[in-house]
Amino acid sequence: MKKVSIVLSFAALFLAACSGGNTNTTSTETSTTVDATTTEVTTDPTTAEVEVPADINALLEKNTCLTCHNANEKVVGPAYVEVAKRNYTPEQIVELIYKPKPSNWPDYQTPMIGLPNVPKEEALKIANWIVSLK
Repeated sequence: MKKVSIVLSFAALFLAACSGGNTNTTSTETSTTVDATTTEVTTDPTTAEVEVPADINALLEKNTCLTCHNANEKVVGPAYVEVAKRNYTPEQIVELIYKPKPSNWPDYQTPMIGLPNVPKEEALKIANWIVSLK
């Protein structure tokens, strides 16, 4: 049964990777809300999206992180802004890249697989960026 679960997890990961398009956004749009009693539109600056620096985006693409993660929205895995809210240290994030702990994210059905091929220097650079999103 465990083998079937692993195969299904890899199949889900493969389908997510092959679904086409880059799910990462570099938009700096803010969300708007309309008050039902007036026609005034207000902008909420707390929902401004994170812009991914080009060098970080290149590392995220190279190491297939964008297959399951996005800076601002849940995809297969949590958004990087959500990971930042967990107050992990960069070293903890690097460790989780290599040895994920699905128990840390029980609301996600597809557990992350370890990515031992990500060079430590690149993983640390990504982790430092994630921590900076707090």
